[in-house]
Amino acid sequence: MTARSVLAVGMVIFSTVLVGAQEISGSLDGFILDPEGLPVVEARVVISSSSLQGSRETITDARGRFLFIGLPVGTYGVRILHPVYQDASIQNIAVRLGRTTSLGEIRLTLRVQDAREITVSAERPTIDMASTSGSSNLEISIVETLPVQRNYRNLMLLLPGTTVTWAGEEANIAGATEIENRYFIDGIETTDPFRGVSGTRLPYNFIKELEVKVGGYEAEYRSSLGGVVNVITSSGGNEFSGQVFGFFANSRFAGEPRASSFQLPKGAFSQYDFGLSLGGPIIRDKLWFFAAYNPTFEREEVELPGSGTQLDSNTTHIFAGKLTWQASPMTSLVLTVNGDPSVRNAVGDTWGAMGPFQNFENPDPFLERIERGGVNFSLKGTQIVSNRFFLEADISRINRLERNLPSTERGRELCYIDYTTSSISGGLAGRMDNASFQTTFSVKGTWLLDRHLIKAGLDYRETRLDNDWTYWQLGRLGEDTYQVLDVYSGGTFRSRAPSVFVQDSWEASRRLRVNFGLRWEGQTLIASDGRASQRILDQFQPRVGIVYQLGELGTQKVYASFGRFYEELMLYVMSFHGTDKGQWGMINYDHDPRVDPTGGAAYILPSQIQPEVPGLKGQHYDEFSLGYERTFGKSFKVGVRGIFRTLREAIDNGTDPVSGVQFMGNPGSGPLSAFPKARREYSGLEFTIERIMGKRFTFFASYVLSRNYGNYAGLSDYGFAGPNCGSQFDQVEMYQQYFVGWLPNDRTHVFKFNGAYRWDFGLTIGTSVVWQSGTPLDEWGASRLGSPYWKLIRQRGTAGRIPSIFDLNIRVVYDITKSAGARTGLRAFLDIFHIGSRRSPVEFDTVHYFNQDANGNQIDPNPTYGWATRYFPPMSARLGLELGF
Repeated sequence: MTARSVLAVGMVIFSTVLVGAQEISGSLDGFILDPEGLPVVEARVVISSSSLQGSRETITDARGRFLFIGLPVGTYGVRILHPVYQDASIQNIAVRLGRTTSLGEIRLTLRVQDAREITVSAERPTIDMASTSGSSNLEISIVETLPVQRNYRNLMLLLPGTTVTWAGEEANIAGATEIENRYFIDGIETTDPFRGVSGTRLPYNFIKELEVKVGGYEAEYRSSLGGVVNVITSSGGNEFSGQVFGFFANSRFAGEPRASSFQLPKGAFSQYDFGLSLGGPIIRDKLWFFAAYNPTFEREEVELPGSGTQLDSNTTHIFAGKLTWQASPMTSLVLTVNGDPSVRNAVGDTWGAMGPFQNFENPDPFLERIERGGVNFSLKGTQIVSNRFFLEADISRINRLERNLPSTERGRELCYIDYTTSSISGGLAGRMDNASFQTTFSVKGTWLLDRHLIKAGLDYRETRLDNDWTYWQLGRLGEDTYQVLDVYSGGTFRSRAPSVFVQDSWEASRRLRVNFGLRWEGQTLIASDGRASQRILDQFQPRVGIVYQLGELGTQKVYASFGRFYEELMLYVMSFHGTDKGQWGMINYDHDPRVDPTGGAAYILPSQIQPEVPGLKGQHYDEFSLGYERTFGKSFKVGVRGIFRTLREAIDNGTDPVSGVQFMGNPGSGPLSAFPKARREYSGLEFTIERIMGKRFTFFASYVLSRNYGNYAGLSDYGFAGPNCGSQFDQVEMYQQYFVGWLPNDRTHVFKFNGAYRWDFGLTIGTSVVWQSGTPLDEWGASRLGSPYWKLIRQRGTAGRIPSIFDLNIRVVYDITKSAGARTGLRAFLDIFHIGSRRSPVEFDTVHYFNQDANGNQIDPNPTYGWATRYFPPMSARLGLELGF
């Protein structure tokens, strides 16, 4: 072994000792047969691609089978060589992210002297015959023809199983809430470790392919209560290439938004971004680079009645970089970096939490400086020990910031709200200064042993949160009734999460494959005093799948799977239950404490580190799925899939009805035994059809029929991202009746169509159409505890439904200097969103009564009950230019 190879292998081993990383590659397999259908043994199979440094080769086994794993995503060519048979070549083979492309049976002909090599094209839809995963993929060439938002996270909304509420949240998957999704870039998780509210932003210009896993995936993957979103960025190549782009939209290209009484009036706005990317060789077939930068700018006028118009501005610096080094024919290293630090001078970001006001004595309670985003690094090493043994290792580090601070000097004062006159003055009530850091190490090995593809691995993740938040407010509740809220939390918290997995994909026959795997994950939470405050160790996750091929091999399959899926706790919960450096304070006065701060009746609850809950079970669900896929001809693929998910355990906090102390636990057991067990059941039937290999017309469409039933909405509590510390189990009285029913994310019907048509003269028109039925509404009233402890006064989900939504969007692309579909040359874009928008309500005020009398009857009706609090966006347009080279 050369000194360079020794160094490279040493770097791989070094990185292993330092994630359940997601896949960043694909696989390719097939069977080589002779004219009589018998296996061709020791045929030489050589593959090449512009995405692959150099070439790779293997030989067929006793069954004539060949397999390549860990291939960079892209389009490949395969050459088959054997001294007895005619050389054969297959071109245009698509290797997709996280999937196995099967070429099925390839029959060779006997060699004839001076005969030319036989070449065929494999341009046709492919079915992954090795997996039961309910996943969908999008290539950048498809995305560029569709009217989509700039952030890659919005692309998932094109795919089946995903929905959006249009009430300020991101995508929901399979009945879960937005913060139950996990986001990966180049195989490394970038989800916010504090609250899970987002992952790193990237424009679609930077990515090569996107994959969304809805369920049914194997034991090698860390899981979530929702879905897993995985993208890979570009990697450079042997030829220099790049792109310069810019996109622009403003209020002149948009209809008038419909504002509710719960929102501040909005004025003129503008959104624009520009960027560039460049990739190519440093050393051909040895060292490639990719670098990209995309600053984005958003500006909007917001009116504060009585205080004039304020400017809300946001600037984000998005970047990505990658170095790919082929250290030896069998060893490679990939170094990636990406980030999205942003600064926003916000107006009214806390508005929704504070309610509608009629009088603004000064603007400062609504002016804040918000800092978000961060920077991520990763190093991935791969070692092909032999054609039957493959080693991967990762080390990654993510840094995220969540900071909300006053943007003015007066904003540091006490916030004063006069509820009797609906007026507000003083400073900013809620302030936050949090920084999260997460380091992950992993190693995974893959062995091909006869008919078994065995994978095993381990990873270790350590997360740290530096936490500091406060809420400081004085409220006037009546003529001589005042109340001060003084709440704060601080400290440094940590989480340690090891995991181990093993899985086997057994090819029982050419038609039957059985997948079985077992994953174990543990988590230890470290409180602000540096001690372990909670351990969750009993998290075993069996995952089983069966695939059976029907008809011609590689053209259709029926599959079934069962799996258990856990999601680790984010550190938000520790700011409530893992710190001794905070308090919940409430002081009641019969006079204005700003004039005389003495004489108040104080209720101060100092923060305490909750004792460990014995036998606390991790949050998880069980999933069953059954599906069928097949291809038709050279262009079409159809599928049907049924899925059933049932939540087995949740983790939330609630108040003990005897002691009045709030605990974290599993609802229905331990310290929360007075509460009902958390329940969420999602069932769905999914139909898909696609034609993505067409020269002119491509499309993919889906229809999902689903129901979502239970008593637990999820980690996001009615739009508030407070994972494991929501209001759903705060007080026992809130859930004594009407508690079980249709959940907020129950969207029965969702139809999607996405397609594009290309003309030879350079014009492409793409469209995205969504029709989705409305979600259920609840009716809330007062409990004996008063605000904010509302209780359901009608069966959950039976107070009506939000109107259904029809959303039509169109993209027009004109290739000014090249033919339609080319990625080089100058292209102009026109996007038109929400064509014919009726600006229908998408959210309502559902609190009907504010108080109850001594007999428990509801009194003091809310005058805004049933009013819309948000509306669907108006029609708008965006212009763009891209120059590819």
